[in-house]
Amino acid sequence: MSDIFLEQIVKQQKSVKQIVRNCLIILVGLIIACALLPFSLFRPNYGPFVFLVFAGVLYYTWYIVSGLNLEFEYIFTNGDLDIDKISNKRKRKRMTSIRISKISLFSEFDAAKFDKKAFDVVYEAAQSVQSEQNYMIQYANREGKKCVLIFTPNEKLVEAIRKYYRPGVRAL
Repeated sequence: MSDIFLEQIVKQQKSVKQIVRNCLIILVGLIIACALLPFSLFRPNYGPFVFLVFAGVLYYTWYIVSGLNLEFEYIFTNGDLDIDKISNKRKRKRMTSIRISKISLFSEFDAAKFDKKAFDVVYEAAQSVQSEQNYMIQYANREGKKCVLIFTPNEKLVEAIRKYYRPGVRAL
């Protein structure tokens, strides 16, 4: 077999819950920033300090909200699938690594039939959990915990995974 290398980046779509959370974070940041204004008006010698705190509150509010913009990168190399989580294109973290020959199930994902409680660890690296284009991989991690990965691969990636996936054969 020749070497196979594929990568795909998927941007997570915001759900209503995530939009409401972002609005609440912005609202709390603005309330805290506005609560600081009377200190600068009634205590003139505190003005520069209050301005710095005001600017800091606004900056960290923006930093938190923008950090919630997520992308997932799927990297497939010769039977190994790595999933990275990218926050606002500034921070990358490895979510999980999977050897395809050791997975127990690779199938299309059905959100209606899925039971999160059946797994020790659930990795959601999909564009949207409700998407009909999602697939799932069930596997045991290094600690022996039962894990599932929900993700949105393109057709090339699905075909590459199927080449290495052997449902009847279990690696020891």
